[in-house]
Amino acid sequence: MDNLTDLKKIWLSAKTDSLPGASEMLHMVKKYRSTNLVKKIALIIAAILLTALMVSIVFLYKSSMLTTRVGEAMIILAGIMLVYTNARSLGRLHRIKDNTNKEFIAYLEQVQRNRIYYHKKTQVAGLLLTSIGLLLYIYELVCKNFLLCLSAYTTLFIWLLINWLVIRPRAYKRQARKLEETINKMAQVSKQF
Repeated sequence: MDNLTDLKKIWLSAKTDSLPGASEMLHMVKKYRSTNLVKKIALIIAAILLTALMVSIVFLYKSSMLTTRVGEAMIILAGIMLVYTNARSLGRLHRIKDNTNKEFIAYLEQVQRNRIYYHKKTQVAGLLLTSIGLLLYIYELVCKNFLLCLSAYTTLFIWLLINWLVIRPRAYKRQARKLEETINKMAQVSKQF
């Protein structure tokens, strides 16, 4: 009986002020889901519109060089890949409507693994397709003037290097940090239950 009293004292003395309540947890899950749904839908719509624009350019712009057509095809493939991967992610996000805390944490951990794979494989392939496609696409436009060609390719190389070496890693780190914080908050609450 003495152990039970001690256990009760320990249980009641635990500080839970820093932990979110049940309604706060529900709000956190709904907010995560709704903001990511909006982001995914906006990204899919933008990718579809830009890919459709590129397809219309293929039919409207009569290029004389094969490099332009190959560049257009690579950019269109990158757009299709972007739409496909985000549509799959949107489907997974849509299915997490009524989950328990543990199921939601498992979902977030799967998202974390998927983001690592996306960052290392899928995003690299898409950016590579787009980068090479852009380099090939602009060749016909600038090849006749050496100074224009040099300045266009220099500008494009600098922009691509900034994307690859600065913007992409920073965006990944920021998203990973946000996801890690969400997982930690959810795990703290689940441990209390």
